[in-house]
Amino acid sequence: MPIVAPAHAEPLIRNDETMRYRPFGRTGWQVSALSFGCMRLGEDQERNTALISRAVDLGVNYFESTRYYLGGTCQHKTAPGLAGKTAGVIVSGKERINPDQTAYLFRKEIERQLDILGLTHFKFFQVGWFRWENMPHLLKRGGVLEAIRRAKDEGLIQCVGFTGHDTPENFITCIETGLFDSITVPYNLINRSYEPTIRRAGQLGVGVVAMCPVAGGVLACESSRLRDALQMDLPTTEMALRFVLSNPDVSTACSGMNTLEQLEENVRTVRNFDPAAQGDFAAMCEGLDRLRAELGDKFCTACRYCMPCPEGVDIPRHLDLYRQWKAFGLEDAARRGVARMPEDKSLARCTTCGACVAACPNDLPVPDMLAELARLAEG
Repeated sequence: MPIVAPAHAEPLIRNDETMRYRPFGRTGWQVSALSFGCMRLGEDQERNTALISRAVDLGVNYFESTRYYLGGTCQHKTAPGLAGKTAGVIVSGKERINPDQTAYLFRKEIERQLDILGLTHFKFFQVGWFRWENMPHLLKRGGVLEAIRRAKDEGLIQCVGFTGHDTPENFITCIETGLFDSITVPYNLINRSYEPTIRRAGQLGVGVVAMCPVAGGVLACESSRLRDALQMDLPTTEMALRFVLSNPDVSTACSGMNTLEQLEENVRTVRNFDPAAQGDFAAMCEGLDRLRAELGDKFCTACRYCMPCPEGVDIPRHLDLYRQWKAFGLEDAARRGVARMPEDKSLARCTTCGACVAACPNDLPVPDMLAELARLAEG
């Protein structure tokens, strides 16, 4: 009996002159080292269309989207740039999971997103905003997994992944179920919490999409401390991409881009960087560990025991800005973060009542740290 290729088995596009490619877990696909996060597209649709079309021409073959981004317009803004160019390109969709989610509703959302994007199928569809505690809603009779398996049988989905924010340990448990072909998690120079998860994914053949490689723009700010730690005399954004792609278990770095200049710069960085020849990932990690060690044991672990603040101050977010400043030398990013904080969550509301000190398991002098951050912002 002749072997019949699975549905939609065309290879992914490649442009080896401008892009590098990496294995996407056990899928057999070679995914572009730089992928495109569509959640930062702008209001100028002509520019969005040109940007996405140019990304495909440069060899980007993975685009991350969902209907929910950008006030429900993300996929509408993405589709025109992909018109006539979807063959051999992964455009991932995403739908949330909750106690009320059913196979029927999940299936209708898959069909809706296919229709918006003008696709016949998803090479990847993601279970979004996922946590280990959602697993019963995935597995229940008439639940999300039934919808996924039926969509796979009918050729509407080829592979399934998940994305979300849970503990690294919980996400390791999720990928060890064998239900998922990929995982999408935040990973960058200043947020390495998912490194154990990424390592385990590599061992299991699960593709890893590293989102927020420049930390939502934080790493667009220059830092001499990071240059010294990584021993790279390069712009911080370029160091950030190089770091993420030096991790051998990362399949692709997913960057949200909204200008042609950003796209061209990121493509050049990826093309000019060969991790095998130029990257020493262990040495980079050691350099970053030394920066963190300079803070000693007195740093915020984001446990959120200090919340809610009686005055509404977003303490964990401010302490993260404090860490960016003290550990990584990102003064401008810290100032900008303080300035962008909503008024009802700002430092100005702090009365130094001490409730956060009593609640902190790390015995941090939280009011003093917040006051120091305030002085930086005012300087």
